[in-house]
Amino acid sequence: MIKLLLSFDHELSLGGTSCYKTNLFDPTDNIINLANDLNVPITLFTDILCAKRFKEWDKSKFFKPYVEQIAKALDSRHDVQLHVHPHWIDSEYRDGRFIPSRNYKLADFYDHPCPNNIQGIVKQGIDFLKEITAHHHGHLCIAYRAGGYNLSPQTQLIISALYNNGIRIDSSVTKGFYFKSEISEIDYRRMPDNANWFISKDGTLDQVAASGILEVPIACRPRGTMNNLPFLIKRVLFKHRAYNSCGKGIHGGHTSVLEKLKRLFPRSVWMLSFDNYTETVRDLMKTINIYINSHQEDNTIICSSISHPKSMGKYGLTLMRDFVNKIRQDYGDSIEFCTYQQIYHELNLSES
Repeated sequence: MIKLLLSFDHELSLGGTSCYKTNLFDPTDNIINLANDLNVPITLFTDILCAKRFKEWDKSKFFKPYVEQIAKALDSRHDVQLHVHPHWIDSEYRDGRFIPSRNYKLADFYDHPCPNNIQGIVKQGIDFLKEITAHHHGHLCIAYRAGGYNLSPQTQLIISALYNNGIRIDSSVTKGFYFKSEISEIDYRRMPDNANWFISKDGTLDQVAASGILEVPIACRPRGTMNNLPFLIKRVLFKHRAYNSCGKGIHGGHTSVLEKLKRLFPRSVWMLSFDNYTETVRDLMKTINIYINSHQEDNTIICSSISHPKSMGKYGLTLMRDFVNKIRQDYGDSIEFCTYQQIYHELNLSES
């Protein structure tokens, strides 16, 4: 049985944006509406500290429509879970625009005084998400995706803070993924062979524990030099498909020329995502098929896709629609679309 969770990192472009509506709210509404049409549940991993800061900075133009959008998702029986980009803690707001901090990952706050240390930031995020979703009976904040996928360094502190605040599922890991910039480095190239595993409270990611936090990885396929070259060509040929979100990323100005050159010859993975305008439904099916085949010894495979509303225009929505229809056609009753709360209840993770 394959349990697939369609997840979306619900966040602004972290380097800046000139229009919240175009950058986040409109594309997210389109995704929710499409999911409703397809009768498929989705999960928004919402950048909760962004909302917390914008409650101070711009209540009418950002925070109010943000809360309304979270309510719309929950009213439509979708899921909303925790996504933490901690740089919002010490980012600034001037002349109607935010200026992102260089403290990009949780580990950068390791030695900050409480409540702006790792434990305090996790608690702030969970408490604020609970506050926003309080009117939606039965909603539980039980799943987490790390901002920038950064579960390290200081993994033990991060995992223990998550566990102690009720998080029982993580969905940050993509097995085989590697990325490096001047503000972040992620290396998931030595993860367990299991489709899913428990991360112990001591934060050892690459060892299977008897209990702790369940890892629900992002499905992927290998990425190397040979299959990266067609991608580079398609990125030019199909640029017209890209969604203009009126935003910019945060890593561009923090990546050395050497690291950019290394990315031309990657040893990493392609994630299952509707973001990439060079991908086709055939590519996405190749990704999920390879991922499923690599876990044939597991009776149940629980995995996630990862997409970003800020990257999804007309082409991304078409890709999502066609993928959902195609995987239903190919896998039939062997595929089930789920939410993280559903997995939490089915596996009785409150006891883990």
